[in-house]
Amino acid sequence: MNVVQLPVRAEPDSTPTDTTPKYSAAEAALIREYQDILEAGRYAMLYNASAPFPRVIAGERPNEPLPLSWLVSDFRDYCKEHGKPAPRPMPGPDYLAYRLPTVTGTTFLPRGPAYVRPKQSRHKYVNTYQEFRREHPPLPLSPHFLLLLECMFPDPDERHTFVQIIAHMIQFPEVRPSWQAMLLSATGTGKGFLFEAILTPLLSGQTCLVKKYSELTGRFANVMNGTLLIQLDDCKTNRVDTQTQLKSLMSEEKVLLEEKHKAAGMVSTYTRIFLASNEEVPLELDDTERRWWVPKRMEYSHGLTGDEGRKERKRNVIQPLADYLKLDGALEAIYDYFALYPLDGFDPKSPPMTETLREQIAKSVSIEQAAASEFLADHPTKVLKPGDLITALTSAGLNKPSNQAIGKLFAAAGYRQEFLTLGGSKSRWWFPAAMSKPEASAILAAEPPY
Repeated sequence: MNVVQLPVRAEPDSTPTDTTPKYSAAEAALIREYQDILEAGRYAMLYNASAPFPRVIAGERPNEPLPLSWLVSDFRDYCKEHGKPAPRPMPGPDYLAYRLPTVTGTTFLPRGPAYVRPKQSRHKYVNTYQEFRREHPPLPLSPHFLLLLECMFPDPDERHTFVQIIAHMIQFPEVRPSWQAMLLSATGTGKGFLFEAILTPLLSGQTCLVKKYSELTGRFANVMNGTLLIQLDDCKTNRVDTQTQLKSLMSEEKVLLEEKHKAAGMVSTYTRIFLASNEEVPLELDDTERRWWVPKRMEYSHGLTGDEGRKERKRNVIQPLADYLKLDGALEAIYDYFALYPLDGFDPKSPPMTETLREQIAKSVSIEQAAASEFLADHPTKVLKPGDLITALTSAGLNKPSNQAIGKLFAAAGYRQEFLTLGGSKSRWWFPAAMSKPEASAILAAEPPY
């Protein structure tokens, strides 16, 4: 009988010894075949602080470590599935894992190598990023796909920009834009379908649908680690500072993330953000806002509204496209459309200005803010007490604002609060941030309070 000896290790770093089992050529080939499958699946031996012993992880599911003994049971199942007798003696877990690389954790690095080792370090990390995998030759591109884009973005320039956003995401996933897309629409226009049925599989599942802003901005929110696209799905907010919280998350290439029971740290992020909303004004934006690209609000075709519009869009656009996506090669065709789409003129660091963004900025100014701005602009000294603004607002027929709301109105108008002395008494006064404290004091001393 022809005998082949395979290397084995009693410990992860051991070398073959005289106790290495001897297998027939067929048994050795079966073991190598199984080990080849492990390598193709990017299985690895994980050593980290969460367990005192090595475990097995797969490159595509690194967050599900398995005990090393799993390899023996899985190899036995593999033999049964292929109708082949298991080798005797059954190889141990270290034997089966001999060819697996040793890793100390995971990282997410689009277009990076399968394993990443930092400079001056022996630590090695599994790169969990996944490219789109072609399974079939591409079909001809469905006209219903182009029709969906045309219905969602009837303006040709805005449609071109949106397609470039996705094309850039696919062609250069490692380059994160500093601006994101705010997609306003009626219900049932196709935003959710586009995200779930097309973009998520094209991005190999490296997406996340978020229902609350806290899932993105909260202390232990980690959705920006390991994703290429997040869709904020009609999130609601009653906080005027939500946009402020989002600013750094929208534009920075590194963000501060914290996992439970672990120290917070800066992590590279490649996540794009789509804010999909049915609200008239989903966020309050100031007049310097340049982090959002906002196309025209998506409506239904042919002037339809409500249920009629939704049914028409589903019947004539979404359902035919959904049927097309069931065909082998459909996703490959759409992937090629984006992968080959020209990016001429696309600047990932500077979004095109749109009329809809200007409208959103204008709508973000509340009645109270407008009244406060008008009152402060006409105020003769620009140095005043909170009560002065409260009186002006209530005299205009508005409800009396809280102390917190008054402070926000002053801050929105570019005012700051400091202690000033008048008639030997020190108290808090508001005045423009560009005005110095001595200048404000001089005004108070020269003129009585307004």
